[in-house]
Amino acid sequence: MPKTSWSCWLFGFMLVTAVACKPISEIEQDLTTAESLPASTEASIDANANQAATLPIPTKSAATSPPPLAPSAAPTTAAYAGWQQIGNPATGLQLLAPPTWINLSGQIDTAVTANELGVTVMLLANSQRTGNSLLGNKAIGDGAYIAGLIAHLDLPPNTPQATLNRLANDLSSSAERTTTSEAAPVTVSVGTGGLVTGSYIDLEGAPLLFNTSDSNMRTRIYLFTTALAGTISQQTQAIFMMSAPVEQWAQYQSTFEKMADSIVLHNIYANIVIQDGSANVLGSLGQQDLVSGELEASVKDVWTFSLPGPRYANLTLSPDNKDIDLILSLISPTGQTVTRIDNGYAGDTEIVIDNLLPESGLYVVEVSEFFGDAGRYTLSLVLTEEPLFGGGGQIAPGQTIQSNLARGAQHVWRFTGNAGELVSIVLTPENQFDAILDIYSPDGTRLAALDEGFSGDTEVVAGLSLPLTGEYAILVRSFAGEGGSYSLSLDEGSDSTSNFYDAGDLIFGQTAQESLREHEAHAWFFTGKAGDELFITVTPLTNNLDLDIWLLDENVNRLAEQDALLTGEPEMIEFVLPNDGQYLILVRDFFGEAGRYEITLRANEAAVPDNAGTISYGTAESSSLQANQTVVWYFNADEGDLINVELVPESSGADLLFILYDPNGNQVRLVDAAEVGEPEQLLNYSVMSEGRWSIVVNEFFGEATSYRLTVDEN
Repeated sequence: MPKTSWSCWLFGFMLVTAVACKPISEIEQDLTTAESLPASTEASIDANANQAATLPIPTKSAATSPPPLAPSAAPTTAAYAGWQQIGNPATGLQLLAPPTWINLSGQIDTAVTANELGVTVMLLANSQRTGNSLLGNKAIGDGAYIAGLIAHLDLPPNTPQATLNRLANDLSSSAERTTTSEAAPVTVSVGTGGLVTGSYIDLEGAPLLFNTSDSNMRTRIYLFTTALAGTISQQTQAIFMMSAPVEQWAQYQSTFEKMADSIVLHNIYANIVIQDGSANVLGSLGQQDLVSGELEASVKDVWTFSLPGPRYANLTLSPDNKDIDLILSLISPTGQTVTRIDNGYAGDTEIVIDNLLPESGLYVVEVSEFFGDAGRYTLSLVLTEEPLFGGGGQIAPGQTIQSNLARGAQHVWRFTGNAGELVSIVLTPENQFDAILDIYSPDGTRLAALDEGFSGDTEVVAGLSLPLTGEYAILVRSFAGEGGSYSLSLDEGSDSTSNFYDAGDLIFGQTAQESLREHEAHAWFFTGKAGDELFITVTPLTNNLDLDIWLLDENVNRLAEQDALLTGEPEMIEFVLPNDGQYLILVRDFFGEAGRYEITLRANEAAVPDNAGTISYGTAESSSLQANQTVVWYFNADEGDLINVELVPESSGADLLFILYDPNGNQVRLVDAAEVGEPEQLLNYSVMSEGRWSIVVNEFFGEATSYRLTVDEN
């Protein structure tokens, strides 16, 4: 089983430990040495920018999550008999919906809730099929949906109609959309009593939410900028979007208008809870801000900030105690995850330095806890037009920094050490550039020069003995001058990197025994498929062991961890694999003690597709799928064959997809690009190895349908 890059990744992953809370500061980069340190090519930084990271923030707001208020009274007229209430004071937004509509609020992750307008806290669809299409970023075909958003748009403080006309013009200029009328006034209820005036307008053209293509939608936007007893905030708005395909608008218009009449607005300036309680939307961050928050168990906190143009972001997330393991995610206005940091240990501080955000719009900062535990934290944000740490800065033992290396640049990070101390350093590129790591002593002597891996590989210095007392320098650069993101870790000692052991491969149903040495970690490798339900059990065979087990994917993302029981007792992980591929089980003793243990890997394997037969080049096979059925077709291919695969549905309502696997069972391509009723195609694919290949076919919605499959050689 190939594992060429695993060990380098693991070194970096295991070494990452707690981050110091003191601020990082940029310093001068002059080393006068016998073998001199290369001069930085980074442009000078504006003096004001240098100070921005340490400027005192005058206010520190505490984010709390009070219990939800009692729901407001919903309309009780016969017209709404049997309708369901969606939302309440905790969500900020509320309305009534027909009993057959599906409440999708909370089923979407934070990346999907983020968009160019705001954070989606409410989502409904007219059917489960429409909902599945939305969540799968597919055109909805026949159907309709409603979204409720909390926004922080920089709009002029005019009347609601003027404000919405301005927003509609912005939305029309940024995509192929047109307004069908001027904005009109509308009045809705306020949860505390009384009414508030907003505005609505209709647009036609490209969808406003979700990344669906080739969709011609009509969307009615409702905008409210005032909610409570005359309180006005032009920087906080409530937005409702009611959307359907243009040709079906008349079918849903009366339902939309009836739902709009039931809207109730609550305090949209307080903490907002996404409908199913999966996240708290806490508020907007300023360009230099420091806030405190308190995570509830199994609930994420969501903060937002807006950018008028490109900025460099510096984020620090610190737990208030050492018992919680925080995760920091940054999501762009288009819903893409810019960065996700989870350095792997409880009590760590997560830091992002000089992350260039090129897009203007609303960004989302998501704070969560790996195990879903509750706890308090502090979050800081500093946005600048120039990098704060463009040439490097200070790094302390026990600290991990994520930064960006510009093309042709180099970073120098300095630390103070004493003669005789041992340090370990790990440089991990976050993308495919070939990083080079150099270490210089206080007298300028180069102690280490590492470029031992390929592009994307981690560079590791383990147990380096410091020869002198003074300031050391770590130089980060790249082989061909290309740039990219990287993480740099500095740790005292060498135990965390010197005792990594490849224990071997496991298969389902296997039990194996091994012995841990002091401060050693064992890595076991296995291959699984999406949907496999795993049961991993490690049992101490010597009573002194307090075992800690981690499950990692092939990108060394931690999927699960278990250390719940006492010394001498077994630990178990139950987990459903998200993807096909290679996985890793990491076993170690919590206190670094030696001892013998036993590991067992079991699985309820995912259902095997039904064998549909063999298909030959140039033939078209017609067949059918039963409801919720998946089938597999096989074909023989030679290395270098250039092939086309086409899957054609016989029904205009079917949404087919197929997955191509190589002879070793590795997933090569997932093809699901066409709209409902249209053929899926993989064109001009070059076969990489000789053998029996396979094509797995199913229907996205699990519906029965007939189809035609063709595999041709060019």
